[in-house]
Amino acid sequence: MFLGIEAIDKNYGANRVLEAVSFGVEKGELVSIVGPSGAGKTTLLKILAGLESADAGHVTSSADLHNNPAILVFQDYLLFPTMTIFDNVAFGLRCRRVGREDRRARVSAMLDYFQLGGKKDHYPNQLSAGQQQRVALARAMVVSPSILLLDEPFANLDRNLKAETAEFIRGFQQEYSITTLSVTHDLQEAFMMSDKIGIMLDGRLCQFDEVKTVYNQPVSSRVAEFLGHVNSIPSSCFAHVSLPQEDMTAYSRISVRAESIELRGDTAGAGVVEDVVFAGHFIIYRVRLHEVWLSVYSFNPEFSPGDRVAVDVKQFIRIREN
Repeated sequence: MFLGIEAIDKNYGANRVLEAVSFGVEKGELVSIVGPSGAGKTTLLKILAGLESADAGHVTSSADLHNNPAILVFQDYLLFPTMTIFDNVAFGLRCRRVGREDRRARVSAMLDYFQLGGKKDHYPNQLSAGQQQRVALARAMVVSPSILLLDEPFANLDRNLKAETAEFIRGFQQEYSITTLSVTHDLQEAFMMSDKIGIMLDGRLCQFDEVKTVYNQPVSSRVAEFLGHVNSIPSSCFAHVSLPQEDMTAYSRISVRAESIELRGDTAGAGVVEDVVFAGHFIIYRVRLHEVWLSVYSFNPEFSPGDRVAVDVKQFIRIREN
């Protein structure tokens, strides 16, 4: 195991921030720890970076952390405002007493990779938030860290930049084979870029696994709800919906994500559209199915309140506690 986190506890007075947090990261993996604000994500990152001490538990690594330490990229980037972009990126190399020519070559190469070569003489306040983030990443990467730690890498970016940045982070992480741990509350971007994901709620790591496993097989209803709206359909309604072709007799109810339901116009359908909400890139339908209310996320704009619809369940999730 390249990086091992073993039973980490952290308290601030009577406030328990982390409780028995354990997981492992293999060399070259990109792992995201996802959770709401206040879940303990940043505290965990600071412990891994050596900025905080755990009250119990320990962190182990097979990396040479003395010569190639873990580097933390903060949420607010913490660029030096009176230094040029070139000097910001060169700062860590200068502190390590890397020679001028070597330093210049390494910084120039990193700036070119991060598409910042034309900005090297600019100052941070002359750059966009996305460009400032790339400067912070370049400053971290130029010293060849053994582990890259990212604190809320999407927090200061507008919506259009988040997905692009997730793809960019994944791209350079794979190209440099840098073991990366990110903490974020941005679910979609975390899913896009990660090999594995951990769900942290109230200081506890509730689930840690590969991305698809966490999404499709959450360990609890609470984890499932955190990952997106979940509809609960009791067995009494199974006859009124179209279900996947499998034996359903073992289920008293099923949990279905809002995007896993399709609606079809049908004057004899069991569902009735009660509300329609335009949510930008998709539409939210509120559908009454006998005694059950369903939320359905759809790209199909054809339904209006009062329409009768047939309800097709394309996939349901297996919550392990059930």
